[in-house]
Amino acid sequence: MAKRNNYKKHHIIGGWKLDSLLGKGGNGEVWAAKNNDKLGAIKLLKNIRESIYTRFKAEVYAVNNNQDIDGVVPIKDFGLPEDTSRSIPWFVMPIATRFSDWRKDKNIFPVVKEMLMLAKTLEQLHSRNVHHRDIKPANILFLNDRLYLSDFGLVKYPDRKDVTEKGSDVGPKFTMAPEMRRYASEANGSCADVYSFAKTLWIAITNDLKCFDGQYNVFSTISVNNYCKGLYTKTLNDLLSDCTEHTPEKRPNMSEVVERLENWIKINDDFHDKNLTEWFDLQNKLFPAGAPSSVTWTNTEDIITVLNEIAHIPSLNHTFLPGGGGNTFTDVKFAHEKGFIALKISTKMYDILKPKKLTYESFGVDPQWNYFRLEAEEVENTGVYKNDSYVYPYEELIEIAPVIYIERHHWDNNEYNGKELPEEAQITCRYVKGSFVIFSTRSYYNQVSATYDGRHDKFSEKEFREYIERSAQNV
Repeated sequence: MAKRNNYKKHHIIGGWKLDSLLGKGGNGEVWAAKNNDKLGAIKLLKNIRESIYTRFKAEVYAVNNNQDIDGVVPIKDFGLPEDTSRSIPWFVMPIATRFSDWRKDKNIFPVVKEMLMLAKTLEQLHSRNVHHRDIKPANILFLNDRLYLSDFGLVKYPDRKDVTEKGSDVGPKFTMAPEMRRYASEANGSCADVYSFAKTLWIAITNDLKCFDGQYNVFSTISVNNYCKGLYTKTLNDLLSDCTEHTPEKRPNMSEVVERLENWIKINDDFHDKNLTEWFDLQNKLFPAGAPSSVTWTNTEDIITVLNEIAHIPSLNHTFLPGGGGNTFTDVKFAHEKGFIALKISTKMYDILKPKKLTYESFGVDPQWNYFRLEAEEVENTGVYKNDSYVYPYEELIEIAPVIYIERHHWDNNEYNGKELPEEAQITCRYVKGSFVIFSTRSYYNQVSATYDGRHDKFSEKEFREYIERSAQNV
């Protein structure tokens, strides 16, 4: 029969005086304690039965034998009596900050950087065939300016006899690998750690402690895209999906997890790498079987769909305008005028045009040279301005109601026919002809200031492709 201990403030155990309860579980308690001028967190067994004590001793053994690994919580002192009827098993750790408290009010990027350090700790443990098997936020502490793994009660290491009963589950409720629910005693600890780490990483990103069930799905409500605004996420999404594969053998090992997290951090640390990677991913999404050398869309709905894929990633593209200049293209929608679309190019106003076609051009070299060319159908001007020389290649107008245009100067005075402009009035540039080209923000083409002269609109479609192709081959 198990021995049950009840602890109170001021009890002295192994020279450590209990001060305040920090936490408790079904089998033990953790107290803040003092030993002369030393402070620590003492872990005490509450229910002492053979299997529980065996795990307790294994925890002390595993931690003590891996103190040289950064990120393994240190043990400052311990007592492991032979006769638990006379003495209480205990060990002391430093007092640290709980994961949930550390996580508060932090941005996503530094959180993932810290989780990478924890992944490196697991990588080193796995290299010694030591598997934690209980990775969850409650077992992560913040100490000495980094995250630490704690609570090695379910640890598995070489030559350790596993006390897990056959058919029973082992591990944390919300982050447990599926095989640990079904056959924990035979399950691969490395694969299980990878699964639990990935779910804990998701919790760290989203701050949702209840996590999700099953395999990660980027297209569901659990997608980290909802939290990682302004960050490149594709490879992070791929990693979370791969690590939570139902079949353990399909998951990457911890060294691969470290490498892939490092690459994700590097990309997001460097805007140039991030942008070009996003541009490459966009093309893979549009053409999963491989990018063609050229493809053209003429259906307006198809053109809007493709342009929306470009626009939805912040700072992905730079759009060059007919006549010169350009900026980031951020939104596209149908305009009020029949057959027209409206483009928002990093301003409060929309540029509207009747699209003739959208063309994608690829050269089989560095994908940053690949571009999209949007050609406007030539249309009549509105007649708002009598001087035709003013309207080329566009008219700058105020749309005071759907397809009702007035001169631009009314905006500055907020007046038309003696009344204030209606709330729905908006400035718009209505293109009567011309072409736009869209490159990645960090492309060679965008980094040369001379290209802002609108040269693309002076070339025919064929001539501009030949011009870019020569440039791509000469770099």
